[in-house]
Amino acid sequence: MAIREIQGTDQQNKHRQNHDAPEPSRGIGEPPKYLSESQRAIWDEVVSNMYKGVLGEADRVSFEVMVRLIDEMRIDFTEFTAAKLSQLRGLLSCFGMTPSDRLKISIPKEKNKSAFSDL
Repeated sequence: MAIREIQGTDQQNKHRQNHDAPEPSRGIGEPPKYLSESQRAIWDEVVSNMYKGVLGEADRVSFEVMVRLIDEMRIDFTEFTAAKLSQLRGLLSCFGMTPSDRLKISIPKEKNKSAFSDL
């Protein structure tokens, strides 16, 4: 599912739409083995809270940066710089993980399934 469709903005600026844009098909996968134990736990935590269809294999590097920043922030927030906080906020926004960005996400409701549809 394309991010614009999830955000509900797929009908805006139709002249600028890329109908050939790649769509995530495999998900983001498991965390890299070289991440620390706490970073792998954050990876799993954030993936489990993510909207279906947002993360794909091409997001691994930016997602890793976000995971490392979250880990660093949790270790010592008082030493976490404003620049890093800004970078983290930007990454959270890209993945639809802030209240204002969440308002832009529209997840299609599943159609009611008839009890007889599988027969």
